[in-house]
Amino acid sequence: MKKILIYFTIILIFFVIGIVIANFLIMPSIVRMGKTVLVSNVCNMTLEQAIDELKKKKLEGVVIERRYDAVIEEGKVIIQEPLPDTKVKEGRIINLAISLGPETIIIPDLKGVDIEKAKLIIGRLEMKIEEIVYEFSDSVAAERVLRTVPQADEETKKGDKVLLIVSKGGQLKMPSLIGQQLEIAKAKIMGLGLVLGDVKDIEGSGEKGSVLLQNPEADQVVEAGDTVSLMVVK
Repeated sequence: MKKILIYFTIILIFFVIGIVIANFLIMPSIVRMGKTVLVSNVCNMTLEQAIDELKKKKLEGVVIERRYDAVIEEGKVIIQEPLPDTKVKEGRIINLAISLGPETIIIPDLKGVDIEKAKLIIGRLEMKIEEIVYEFSDSVAAERVLRTVPQADEETKKGDKVLLIVSKGGQLKMPSLIGQQLEIAKAKIMGLGLVLGDVKDIEGSGEKGSVLLQNPEADQVVEAGDTVSLMVVK
C-alpha cells in the first residue's frame, strides 16, 4: 500500500511539474509562434534603423549579403526577404542585403586615344562624359585625348562624370603670302582650311598680281574657318 502511495505521489509531482512547464514555457512559445504580423518596409534604411524597426514587430533582421549599388547609399538596405507587407510569424528572420555604395573604379589612361574610342571606354565603365574641351597640342594629334579629369589612375565611382580634354592638333600659324601670285596664295589659304576674304588691288612695288599685304599677318595664330584678306599689286 505504501509503495502504491509513493508511486502515486511521484506521478502527481511529475504531473504538476508538467502543468507548470506547459503553462509557463511551452504555451507562451506556442502562442507567440502563432501570432501573424506584416513585415515592415526597411528598404533604404540604415542597418541599425532596419533592425530597430523589425524588432518592433518581434522580427529579427540578419545581413546575408553586402553588394555594390549605384542608387542606394552605402550602409543602407537594398532589398529584404520576405518582402514588405508579407505575412509572417513573430520571431521570423528577415534577410537583408546591405549596400556598399557605387562600385569604385580606376580611371584608365586615355591619353592619345581617339575621341570616339574614349567615349566607348567611358560608357563601358558606366561613367558619364561631363564635357569635351578642346586644346591645341603639338604632341598629340587632333581628335585624340590629351587628359581626363579625374586624371588617369585616380579612383572614382560608377556613374561619376569625366571631363575629356581633346587635342585640336598643333596651333595653326598664318604663313607669309607676301610676294606670291594671287592664285598661289588662294590655293595655300584653302589648303589650310582658311577662307579667302576681301582682295583689293593697290598701287605698290612688286610684280603685278602678287600679294603686297595680308591680314592676318605671317606667324599669327589662326583657326580653320578664319578669313584672310589680301592686298594685291595692280
